[in-house]
Amino acid sequence: MIEQGLIASGIQQVGGLVDPCKSTFMAYACSSAYPRPIVNGNANSYNVLFACQSTCQAVHQACNADLKYLNMTQILPDCSAPIPGTEQYPSGAVQYQPDGSCNAIPFQSTNTTCTSPLTECVSPFVEDIVFKATNGQQNTDDVNCGCGCCLPCPQTNAFYKPGVLDKGFFITDVLKGVSAVLAMILVVSYLVLPDKLQHPSNLILFAAFATAIFSAAVALSYGNPRRVQCAANGVTTATSYNNTLCTIQGAWLLFGAMSMTAWLSTVIVNLHLHTVWNSSWLSRRTWLSHVVGWLIPIAFAAIAVVTKSIGWNNSNMCMATQATSNTLLFIPLGVIIVPATILHIATFGHIIKVTLQSENSETVSHSTLSSGRAARISHRRHVMNAIHIQWRAAALALVVSGSVLIYWAFYIVEGSKTDMSWMSTWQICIFTKQGNQEQCAEQFAKGHIPDLILMMVAEGLASTPGLWIFLLFFKKSVMNEWRELVRGWICCGGRRSRKREDAQFYVI
Repeated sequence: MIEQGLIASGIQQVGGLVDPCKSTFMAYACSSAYPRPIVNGNANSYNVLFACQSTCQAVHQACNADLKYLNMTQILPDCSAPIPGTEQYPSGAVQYQPDGSCNAIPFQSTNTTCTSPLTECVSPFVEDIVFKATNGQQNTDDVNCGCGCCLPCPQTNAFYKPGVLDKGFFITDVLKGVSAVLAMILVVSYLVLPDKLQHPSNLILFAAFATAIFSAAVALSYGNPRRVQCAANGVTTATSYNNTLCTIQGAWLLFGAMSMTAWLSTVIVNLHLHTVWNSSWLSRRTWLSHVVGWLIPIAFAAIAVVTKSIGWNNSNMCMATQATSNTLLFIPLGVIIVPATILHIATFGHIIKVTLQSENSETVSHSTLSSGRAARISHRRHVMNAIHIQWRAAALALVVSGSVLIYWAFYIVEGSKTDMSWMSTWQICIFTKQGNQEQCAEQFAKGHIPDLILMMVAEGLASTPGLWIFLLFFKKSVMNEWRELVRGWICCGGRRSRKREDAQFYVI
């Protein structure tokens, strides 16, 4: 009788679905079919616990989308009606019970066992080798495998058009490589050529070096991202526990991202102090720049390594895990880049204000000017001279801080998409061949995963800081310095040419 009741409830149809619907429905069906007797202390007397109202409602939440897609909503239970099968009781039909006084069966995923293995793994799923070797007793990965099929790593690729993420990330990887090389060329130039190791030129040197470190992290995954994205079995995603290369790259990337952002923010602060306040406060506290630019990023990277908080996280490179990325990367980046961007906007606002001021009285002799007006004229000249000297630093700070801010904002917003309720219906679409990977993703994954175009824009912008540094600072004067230096090595025994002695160069 109970068996017939379970069949009538639709347990056979649901048994072929995927979690969370399958396990949720099983918990509901068992709690409904088998009330639980509880000894109440009296001889041969029991209290009986019936199915929970919340268990019935959980079935609707977990299965509604799947069953609606399969036109099987008729097997969804009516949570306002009596529990099926209780009409025969002497006291009459029993309603679903409130939590705390009902037969609650905890949710248990059924992925670890499977009574009816799948005979075909439809792309993008692949055959589970461990499941086959153990006759269905074990899975390669309990999270990403079930009934003989696995969703291979990196799983995110399955939710877009086949190959599109690989192509997009290959382009950004190339950009990172070019960015690293160009930034390193500038670093070598600043180290070898004269007059580049003093403040504020050395701020560009350190920013370029940090940028080269950040961009060069792609070297570990270049050409084969899966060696850092995935564990050795090709299914489990990489973490500090199963992939050493992932740990190295994640720490490298964390340090590089924070260090680059910190040094570019230092450039912004120095520009503001010098332009707006005519202050050399930062030049007298170089130790503070090094603490913020090197030691703090090292500390965060070390914390990530020690706490094993590094893993693959939806991009093509390892970084902080999804659970720790806000704490170890995005919040610290926000603390650095947001105030720096606001400060940079304030600097430009001040420049625009000073530029637009009409100072016709500059032609008047200073003897006829008030001290206040003379001071304003002097400040205006100072601002114009500062911009004439440091416009490259201002442009670099604007472009790169904007890129970092867009990258930060994208992953803060898009990375917060953690709702996976759509995934079971997506799997049904794949396995029942209602559509191919692209069609099923368009129907069910879109809106629940990061937007492809926005992702490529954010990754692309984050891949170009070294390119911008090179374009802005490897200028004609640097090329002339290299030419004179090489000429001195060739014809003058390493001494500088006399022409170099008369050359005039700006501070940055």
